[in-house]
Formats: sequence, structure tokens, C-alpha cells
Amino acid sequence: MALTTMLVACGEVAVSLTTDATEYQPGDTVQLVLQNEGTRKVGYNLCTVRMERQEDSGWVYTPHLGENEACQLMQHTLKGGAQAQGTLLLPAALPTGEYRIVHDVDTLRTDSQGQTDREPVTSNTFHVGEEGTP
Repeated sequence: MALTTMLVACGEVAVSLTTDATEYQPGDTVQLVLQNEGTRKVGYNLCTVRMERQEDSGWVYTPHLGENEACQLMQHTLKGGAQAQGTLLLPAALPTGEYRIVHDVDTLRTDSQGQTDREPVTSNTFHVGEEGTP
């Protein structure tokens, strides 16, 4: 399960986000792992991830929550060296293509204007296709 990840390195904040596979079918469940590889705590909620699809113009947001799905909007804390797991149900009508997951982690700091400082963490890319489609 060696997948490429992207790290957010902001001072002592280093966080990665990975999926359990690189190939899925519409309707599959994606297992997510958020790993804090730094020394500082970060805030997170894997219920609030964004899914993006690769298009000619670049990465484009793709809705993934259905109208009847609910999400608890509470922030959790992830200590340095710890990991958190979550799941993402892919829509049954998801078009074939290359996707990635993005999650904004809270650095638990504020900027000069008193706003919460968040950093995007991007997962490895994965392919979603119909049964038998490469």
C-alpha cells in the first residue's frame, strides 16, 4: 500500500493524506488516512474533505455528498506522529476519471488578522471507472 502523498510543510506542520487504493468503482468506499508527521498538533475533520476531478483546465471540485447525507462538524485534534482514519462513499453516478481528495487542516494558529490558519493537504490521485474499464 505504498501510495504517493503530498505533505503540507508549514514550520513544524507536516501532514499527509492517503487513500487505501488507486482504483475504485462508482459507489465504492474510500478509506482515508490522515497522518501527522510533524511535531505540532493540527485540527481536522475528515467529514469535510473535498473531492476534485482532473479535467483539461486542471483540478475541479466535484460534489460527493448526497442531499440526505449528514456530517458532524466538530473539529478533532491530531497529535504529532498520530494518524486518523475516515471514509468517503463515492457517488454511484460518478463519472470515470482521475480524482484526488483535499482536506484543510487547522494549524491551530491564527494569522495577523486573527483568522484561523488552515493548510490544504492533498491525497494521492486515484482512478474511478466502470466495471472492466481501465
